[in-house]
Amino acid sequence: MNNKSVVSTEEDDGMDGSVDSSVAHSVYVKNLNFSTNEESLKKMFEKVVPVRSVRIPTKASSIVKGASKGISSNLLSMGFGFVECYNAHDAKAVIKELQGKFLDGHTLELKISSHASSSSKTEKKLVGSKKTATKLMVRNVPFEATRTELLKLFGSFGQLKKVRLPKKFDGSHRGFAFVDYLSAEDAQNAMMK
Repeated sequence: MNNKSVVSTEEDDGMDGSVDSSVAHSVYVKNLNFSTNEESLKKMFEKVVPVRSVRIPTKASSIVKGASKGISSNLLSMGFGFVECYNAHDAKAVIKELQGKFLDGHTLELKISSHASSSSKTEKKLVGSKKTATKLMVRNVPFEATRTELLKLFGSFGQLKKVRLPKKFDGSHRGFAFVDYLSAEDAQNAMMK
């Protein structure tokens, strides 16, 4: 399970009030010390350029060194992070300035991130799916749910063409379903509600 947190420096999207989301302005930071936190990374980058946000993905660790009895849970850094700058020029400038510099005893490796922000990915998927998509993939379907229940639930949004609930070898379903509508409008209606 990934616990992702974001440290924002301003509520505004950009210094001038606008950010071009089509241009990459996030920096991928590799080779972070596991003890490096978002604040120290942010301070280092802000010495060069203004920083919009910093994110260091973490994962849960079930075993902690030095724990005497029982299992305690702790979050561990995954050794990389993302620093979002206000524009592509700042991102390139910070890479040029901080490439190979040390932070908490580790040499940083920096490059422009190909990881788009999650909000822009979602918007692109919705815009692309509005055209002709009639089939929906439904995840996290309870194992107790039946095909009849899915037909009733999704039939309320429009005319169904087909509902498929893939099965395991033992006959139980796999926890997801495919719902196919006759029209793209019905599928869109089901997604929005």
